[in-house]
Amino acid sequence: MYEKEEQKLNNFKGHLEQIPLSLDAADDAIMQGLERAKREKKQIRANRKRMLWSLAAAALLILTLVTTIRVSPAFANAVASIPGLEKFVELIQNDKGLSAVFENDYYQPIGESQTIGNATLTVDGVILDESGMNIFYTIESTVDMDDITILAPVLENQQEVPPSSISFNHPISQEDSPKIYRDILGFTFEEPVRFEDLAFTLDLKTKLDGKEVDFSVPFAVPENVKSSVTYEMNEEVEVEGQKFTIENVTIHPLRVGVKIAFDPANTKKILQFEDMRLEDENGEIWSSISNGISAHGDIDDGELTYFLQSNYFEKPEELYLRINKMQAVDLEDAYFLVDTDKEKLLHSPKDGRLKLTKASRTGFEMTMEVEQKPEHIYGIDKKITDANGALMDLQHSGISDGYDGVQTIDIGFEDNGYANPVKVELFAYPNYINGDVKVELKK
Repeated sequence: MYEKEEQKLNNFKGHLEQIPLSLDAADDAIMQGLERAKREKKQIRANRKRMLWSLAAAALLILTLVTTIRVSPAFANAVASIPGLEKFVELIQNDKGLSAVFENDYYQPIGESQTIGNATLTVDGVILDESGMNIFYTIESTVDMDDITILAPVLENQQEVPPSSISFNHPISQEDSPKIYRDILGFTFEEPVRFEDLAFTLDLKTKLDGKEVDFSVPFAVPENVKSSVTYEMNEEVEVEGQKFTIENVTIHPLRVGVKIAFDPANTKKILQFEDMRLEDENGEIWSSISNGISAHGDIDDGELTYFLQSNYFEKPEELYLRINKMQAVDLEDAYFLVDTDKEKLLHSPKDGRLKLTKASRTGFEMTMEVEQKPEHIYGIDKKITDANGALMDLQHSGISDGYDGVQTIDIGFEDNGYANPVKVELFAYPNYINGDVKVELKK
């Protein structure tokens, strides 16, 4: 009886998760979230050699609206058995792998906390495997908090913690309480690791109502991780003349890693895999991870590891990796050039979709024509350098969601005396190749 309401809520949630660049009709809270995302992305790029933070600052401000969406009975029972965890349901219910973690008792409650001034940070619980750690945390204050920003999460152990990508959202407030905020920090290790000592410390730099508060909470994980399962594939496939090799698929409790190597003789640069997924013999699908880290590595090095939802706790008779649609551009179209002094677009993909609308020494604005509103919203820029190859001091980068067939792009950077033209290597672009890749995972 709630199908229509559920669909509306899902559509509304999906729209807001895209964090569009321009929201003239948005309320103050969403606009503040967008500005926060810009500030945080400046800090992210400054540390890009160490980590990539996946931010969705405004998207989760409204997730309390979707708590009516149904969850599986097994998942609901598992969550109900852990005090306080029901408040995190809206953060995890759309990831089949995370739901299975709870159904199989792989989540480990912690309950360690630290109080500084009026605020207390509590590490509620963790999920740890060889690929990374998800930390469920709560920030609670004795006074109302109008604004909260996560600045710099760091995970420490006596053993070296591998370089990590980090995903997090703007913490969501407990319904009817501006004093309690919750979120999940997702650490994804660049290389699999198994810790001998399970004593960790979470250092979390925050800004609460404009004041910086540096938390540091030691905690111990009660049990070590379940071993990952790796399928060695080395399967070369071809889509519209472009070749790549599926080297292996590693299944962890938190996520599935798919390692792919690209043929250096390819005439196109593959940018994004639009629908990479795992599929069992019954057609059940484990797709890409929503609002999290999507890949590790650099395609320019010829190799990337992509992450999907995990089927670790499932035992299908057959399991396949499926790929159909990919973003790809000719090699000479894999970047664009802007002369910010002359306010000219000097080079761009030959289809002419990109138009320069404004430029100055501190950035530029562009539009990009799209045939229809994209299913997935990607930032367009992968790497931005000046004429001498020096990295630009990026201040913000954003893209709208494709309203009325046009996406708006806004890129800002410091004027540190850089040399024109500015080169932007494409991270994504709406040009596609299609195939039907189906590879069985076999031991």
